Amino acid sequence: MEYLFKIALGLQDPWLVERAELLNHQGTRQLHLHIGHKPGAKFFYEGELYAVYDHQERTWRHLNFFEHECYLHARVPRVRTRSGQVLLVNVPWASPGSSFTLLFEAYAALLVKGGMPCTNAGDYMGVSGKSIWTILRRMVSTALSEQPLEDVSHMGIDETSSRKGHNYLTVLTDIKERKVVGVGQGKDQDALNDALTDLEMRGANPENVELITMDMSTSYIAGVSHCMPDAEIVFDRFHLEQGMSKVLDEVRKEEAKKYKELKKSKYLWLKNEARLSQAQHSRLSILENSYPTLGKVYRLKEQFKEVLNDAYFTSRLKGINQWMNMAWKSGIDQVQRFVNMLAEHWYGIKTYFEYCVTNGFAERVNLKIQEIKRIARGYRNPYNFILMIYFHLGKLDLNLPTKYG
Repeated sequence: MEYLFKIALGLQDPWLVERAELLNHQGTRQLHLHIGHKPGAKFFYEGELYAVYDHQERTWRHLNFFEHECYLHARVPRVRTRSGQVLLVNVPWASPGSSFTLLFEAYAALLVKGGMPCTNAGDYMGVSGKSIWTILRRMVSTALSEQPLEDVSHMGIDETSSRKGHNYLTVLTDIKERKVVGVGQGKDQDALNDALTDLEMRGANPENVELITMDMSTSYIAGVSHCMPDAEIVFDRFHLEQGMSKVLDEVRKEEAKKYKELKKSKYLWLKNEARLSQAQHSRLSILENSYPTLGKVYRLKEQFKEVLNDAYFTSRLKGINQWMNMAWKSGIDQVQRFVNMLAEHWYGIKTYFEYCVTNGFAERVNLKIQEIKRIARGYRNPYNFILMIYFHLGKLDLNLPTKYG
C-alpha cells in the first residue's frame, strides 16, 4: 500500500512512504501519510550535496484521497552547510515554509481562477479563506519577482474604481501582450508613478515605451511627460466620443428646461444611431427638425464619429480639421468649448489618425476588474484587490504542477 501511495504522490528516491494511517477524527475521516527517506541518503542544498545533520517534524495538508482529508508528515532533513549553518532542505511536494502541498495549492488556485471567491474556495477545500489568500499571495509574489518583463512598447493607461465612492486604481496594460503590467492606488500622478514602479521592478524601462493610449486626464498627461517624455500619446477615441456625447446631453438638458417634449428623450439622442428602431428613428427625426439647435449638435456628434471611423482608411487630418471648423461655426457655446479642448490636446488627437489605435483592451480589462470585484463583493483591502488583478489579468506563470498550469 505504501508503494502505491508513493506512486500517487509522485515521490522519487530517496523519498518513500513509511506508513499510512486511516483515522476518524471527530467524525472526519482522515488519511495520514508518513514520509521518510532511505538511510544514508544525501541531499542537495544550493547546488552542493550534504549528509543529514538532523531532522525536523513537518506536516502539510494535501488533496483529499477518496473523501478522506489527507495530511503528509515527514521528518525533514537538515544539513550543516560549509558556512556552519544548519538549514532545512526543500521537499519536492511543497514550497518552502508552506503548510500545504503544491497540488493542494494548485487546486485552490484553479478554483479561484475559475471564478470562485477565496472564502468559497476555502469552504470547498476545508480550510479558511485566509489560508487561500496566503496561498495566492505567495504564488503571485513569486511569479511577479521571477518573471521579468520585456520592455513595453505600447502601453494603455486607464483608471478603475476599487470601492464605492472616490476610490480608484490606475492600471497599466501592455496592449501588444494583452496583460496588466502595473497598478497604483488612486488616479493621480503619484498613482501613475507607483504603477510604473511595479513595471520597473520587473525589469521593464518606462523610457522605452513608444506609444501610450489614454484619456485626457491632466494628471496622467503630466506623469507621462515626466516619466516617458519620448512616448507618443494617443487619446482614446472612446473618451473623445464620450466627450461629444456629454456636449449633446448638456444642450439637451438646457433645451428640456424650455420644452417639455424633450423630457425623457436622453437615451434617444445618445444611443447608437444604427441601433435605433424605426419608431425611434421617426421620433428623433421629428425632434431634430422641431429643435434645430439640439438637432445640429446631434448631427455634429454623428459626423464626429464618422470622422474618427475614417482614420481606419486614411491618416490625413483634413476630415477632423473640417469638422472642427464646422463645429466652431455652429456658434454653440458647449460645442465651441469642445473644439477648444481638441485644439489644446491636438498632439494626442492627430496621433490617433496616424496610428489608429484605441484603449479598447484597457477598457475590457476595466470590465474584467469590475467583474473580479463583483464576485468577491468588494475588497476592503486594496492590496488584495491588486493581487487579484495580477492573478487574473497579469498572465503570470504560477508554476501550477498540473496539466492546466
